[in-house]
Amino acid sequence: MGPGSLNERLLALAERAGVPYIDDKKVTSHFCRAGANTDMAARKVPLAERNKAGRWADGSRTADTVYTRPHGASTRDPLDAVPRHGGPAHAAVAEARAQAVGGEDAG
Repeated sequence: MGPGSLNERLLALAERAGVPYIDDKKVTSHFCRAGANTDMAARKVPLAERNKAGRWADGSRTADTVYTRPHGASTRDPLDAVPRHGGPAHAAVAEARAQAVGGEDAG
């Protein structure tokens, strides 16, 4: 995979999913680094360890100033439209699967 391939694929998938922006930021491959760093920061992993994990320079504050992105910082969360496991969508999927299995048996 070439240097820009991952970013191109993520951009295309985000567009197809209708979520080209999250928290007013364009979805890019840097979201992978931001997600990992944000999770580590939330769990109080020291900056020096996050710098090492993210391959940032010793003493850099980039992990904190650029790559710590707590979800929901904006007023619109596009992922609110995604059904959560166990909600009404889960019941609809379970019903559809049961009908599909029943339909196969009947044939």
